[in-house]
Amino acid sequence: MFNTTRMGKHKKYLAWLLVFLQFLLIGLIVITSPLIALKLWVMGCMLAGIALGLYSIYTIRIGNFNITPHVKPYGKMVAHGPYRLLRHPMYTAILLTIWPMVAGHFSSLRLGFAILLTIVLIIKLHIEEGYLKRAFRPYLEYTKTTYKLIPYIW
Repeated sequence: MFNTTRMGKHKKYLAWLLVFLQFLLIGLIVITSPLIALKLWVMGCMLAGIALGLYSIYTIRIGNFNITPHVKPYGKMVAHGPYRLLRHPMYTAILLTIWPMVAGHFSSLRLGFAILLTIVLIIKLHIEEGYLKRAFRPYLEYTKTTYKLIPYIW
C-alpha cells in the first residue's frame, strides 16, 4: 500500500521514532510519579483517560488499530463511539492521563517531558491525518464535523 522508495522508508522510520519517543516520554513521566500518593483529582483524570483509551480501542477494534500513524492495509474508517466527537481520542486519552500526573506532582523536568510528549503526539497526529485523508475519501468531510484532540476547542 505504501511505497518503499527512499522517501517512503524515511517516513516509516519517522513514524517508528515518534512511537519510540511517545512511549519513552510516557514511561519517564510515569516512573517519576508517586503512584501511591496521588491526589484524588489526578486519579480521577487518570481513570477518565484510561477509560477513554480503552473505549477508543474497543470502538476501533484491535485489527484496525495501529500504533504508528500509518493506515493498516484493509483498514476501515471509524466515525462512531468516541470518534463521533474526536478524530484522535487515544491521543486525548494519553494527554488526559499524563498532564494531571505532571500537575499533581510538579517538577520542571516532568513538565518538559509532558511538553515534549504533547509535541510528539501533535506531529504524529498531523502525519496520521495525511494518511487518513489519502486512504478514505469521506475523511475530509469527517474532519469538518469533529475535533482533532480537544472537544469543542481543537
